[in-house]
Amino acid sequence: MADFLNKIGSFSSEVGAEISAFDAASQHLFIVAGQTTVEVVNLSNPAAPVSAGVLKLTDLIPNAGGANSVAVNNGRLAIAIAAAEPTAPGTVLLVDIAAFLANPGNNNAFKPFTVGSLPDMLTFTPDGKKILVANEGEPKSDYSLDPQGSISIIDLASQAVTTAGFTGFNDQKAALINQGVRIFGPSATVAQDLEPEYIAVSPDSATAFVTLQENNAFAVVDVATATVKEIKPLGLKNHNQPTVTGLEAYTFSNLPVLGTTAAGQELPLGGFSGLTFEGYAANGNLKFITHTDRGPNGEPTGINRPFLLPDFAPEIIRFELNRASGQLNLTQRIQLKNASGDLLSGLPNTAISSNASQPYNDEVPVDLQGNVLPRAALGADLEGIVVAPDGTFWMVDEYRPAIYHFTSNGVLIDRFVPKGTAAAAGQPAGTFGTEVLPEVLGQRRQNRGFEGVALQDGKLYAFVQSPIRNPATASNSALNGLQNIRILEFDPATSATRQFLYTMDNAPAVNATDTRADKIGDAVAIGNGEFLVLERDDDAIDSDPASQIQKKVYRFSLESATDISTLSSAIDVGAGVLKTVDQMTPAELQAAGVKPVNKALHVDLTTTGYNTVEKVEGLTLIDRNTLAVINDNDFTVGGITINPVTGTFTPDPNAEKSVLGLITLQNNGLDASDRDSSINIRNWPVFGL
Repeated sequence: MADFLNKIGSFSSEVGAEISAFDAASQHLFIVAGQTTVEVVNLSNPAAPVSAGVLKLTDLIPNAGGANSVAVNNGRLAIAIAAAEPTAPGTVLLVDIAAFLANPGNNNAFKPFTVGSLPDMLTFTPDGKKILVANEGEPKSDYSLDPQGSISIIDLASQAVTTAGFTGFNDQKAALINQGVRIFGPSATVAQDLEPEYIAVSPDSATAFVTLQENNAFAVVDVATATVKEIKPLGLKNHNQPTVTGLEAYTFSNLPVLGTTAAGQELPLGGFSGLTFEGYAANGNLKFITHTDRGPNGEPTGINRPFLLPDFAPEIIRFELNRASGQLNLTQRIQLKNASGDLLSGLPNTAISSNASQPYNDEVPVDLQGNVLPRAALGADLEGIVVAPDGTFWMVDEYRPAIYHFTSNGVLIDRFVPKGTAAAAGQPAGTFGTEVLPEVLGQRRQNRGFEGVALQDGKLYAFVQSPIRNPATASNSALNGLQNIRILEFDPATSATRQFLYTMDNAPAVNATDTRADKIGDAVAIGNGEFLVLERDDDAIDSDPASQIQKKVYRFSLESATDISTLSSAIDVGAGVLKTVDQMTPAELQAAGVKPVNKALHVDLTTTGYNTVEKVEGLTLIDRNTLAVINDNDFTVGGITINPVTGTFTPDPNAEKSVLGLITLQNNGLDASDRDSSINIRNWPVFGL
């Protein structure tokens, strides 16, 4: 592989080398480094640069301090020179290069111009008619003298110097600060505090853009009138959050028929409720895994939930994306089976009472005519998937909640459920799976058990979708306003568990049509002990305004978070008020010594444009700068109307399609330490100017 850069020569400067300018006509390079001399190098043979001497500025400018910048244009060299006392006016020295090289002692080769305090950078306009100079105007260290910053404009035809200053902004100090311009000098005016540093000029030579170094802003200058037209703040760079640079949205089309209702209505495949990236195919396609949930179902009536395909079996689906063509193609469908090889079901597990809010109890499954369907002890409402290094699948569901382990062929190895499940349902031990998970998780809100799953460092992490019913008497209306959800750490080797709290935003609804962001959508491990987790509502454009859509991805680690495994009972939060950790506010958790995970916003999906779907339930990582998300479209039956007499339904005219979104990011991480003897570029909770 050829090198992009080849070293052809070198030169060791005696005065240092900070800024240089090359004159193509004479083949000479001019170098400054804040000294009172300009070094001249003959580059006619680039492989063997030769010193051509130095230009001593003090011989020409008696009060010359350091030279800060050089520029070359059409045989002319311009040098920005600070005064020996930097707060005094500086000088720009214009040099006729040919005359100087012919006779360095020829005073007619030099023309000085007085400019502002501490000229820091200069440039010729593209038309070569003017020199623009950024006068930094840096104050003394004790601010006993603070000169004004300015931009000097030297007209080479008239030899006149005009100044673009900032005094006209002195009465706008408060407004500029509020906009984000950094003005901080003690008792300084705007003109004193602004420090021009670097200049870029538009191709037509009419407008200059000048960075204001200490002020996190830049100035827009009209060159012809020497007027500062605007001061623009540059804002902050959030090193704790990447910048979204793009969204690619791909819609599944022509999905196969999943099944036919008893009345003969066909339903398409869909209901994708998890997502994992598997890598790249030989042809460059991106490979993904998703899966269905419990199958097509309608809105419940009381505790009765209608299932449109009672014989539905959940499945794992592999698909590929060709980014060039935009095509999404299914490559494998794996129907899930029990250990005996029988297909699993999406039907609920338990029948304890008619109270839908009772812990461990499930809804009553019915067909489209209201006939009660049998329960399925291992029935799965699957909501997340990861692939283990050995190729087996780990999945989680909302019913118990449960953790499922499947072979690579989709055969159930084991199902892990909360302790006490079988006893609560009056069934023999093991009926619903291996009871090793914490008993308190059995108090999940109905159909809001585990929603996301991640695998990191050999441990499985299952995320409850919403706050659990703890205490068991808590009503749904009370749960609606809570924020704390549980993260379960599960060790597959030992079945040991730990639990942590994650605090959702769950902001109050802004109007009657606003659904609250009280649900976790999915989660993914991103390495170094960190995770991404998705918080979501059920709103979407075009049916809802963007202002009420809440779909955000947060980043966090479990570092310093409290293991709440022993904190299932209520705690006195003051004045005899008892609350569980699931009910506590952030202030109450702090007072109780309980630390939830420390989260930081990673991506707001609403602002990326992935905001036209309701239920974002799949999240995965393609690489450190690319996320993928997918929505659960409820098999297109989320808004249907059912006729229980005929067992038919009226299709939803606005049924969602399944949409895969790829979100590209610019990582704003940085290596925050030079003392750890390692490269550690990552996100940190700091802002940069």
